Amino acid sequence: MNELKILGTEKVGNFKFTGIEGGFGENKKAMLVRDIAVIHGKEVRQINQAINMNRKRFKDGIDVIDFLNQSNGFRKFAEDNGLIGSNRTQHVYLLSERGYAKLLKILEDDKAWEIYDELVDNYFNMRYIIQKQDSYMITDPVQRAKRWIEEQEEHQVKLAMAKQETKDVQDNTSISSKDYQVLSRKIGQKLDRYLSQHQIYNKNQVALLRWDLNNAILKAAGVPARTLIKQKHFTAIAEALVNWEPSESTLEKMKAY
Repeated sequence: MNELKILGTEKVGNFKFTGIEGGFGENKKAMLVRDIAVIHGKEVRQINQAINMNRKRFKDGIDVIDFLNQSNGFRKFAEDNGLIGSNRTQHVYLLSERGYAKLLKILEDDKAWEIYDELVDNYFNMRYIIQKQDSYMITDPVQRAKRWIEEQEEHQVKLAMAKQETKDVQDNTSISSKDYQVLSRKIGQKLDRYLSQHQIYNKNQVALLRWDLNNAILKAAGVPARTLIKQKHFTAIAEALVNWEPSESTLEKMKAY
């Protein structure tokens, strides 16, 4: 079930009515038939009659909610918020934007469609934002304590987001010229050790090994050139340097020299 809540008095143009959210989906706006009747200059019974005569066109939970329908569980909400006029009331309808549009097709009133356009733009499509009070402004001690806890949680979330944003900026910063020189030196030292250990002096073989090692570094960083290496790539590059061994294809090519 989608939770319903009263948003308070809404004002669109010259019309005032009770804003309601939920019932048809999260953050979905809805309107009471009693307010629709006032806006369109009709009696509630006339609007109810139009809905009842075409009831099969209005889908429960999608187009319409009848607060007096025991099966949907919304009656208590209506009672608590004074939406039921009297004990003789048979239906208390709430319409979604889609349900309201269906109602207008039945009413066939050009003026009604003008009003509908205004309501869609300035009510149904406007998200309701609840402005939270700061804890120090709340007089009730229990509510103040709850709000204070919320503020601490919100502060922790903002702090974590700020740290993450800082880390993201740092991680995506290009390496400095000094770091680039250090990296190039480390790559050269790794290659020299391999050449020395395997007594490789042929310049063509050395070129193949240099290409293989450089390709392993770029692959670890996920970039096509060394100049695109970022700070965040250093861990992967360090592991690639430690674990590097020439690929089988490079070793095979080396046999030609």
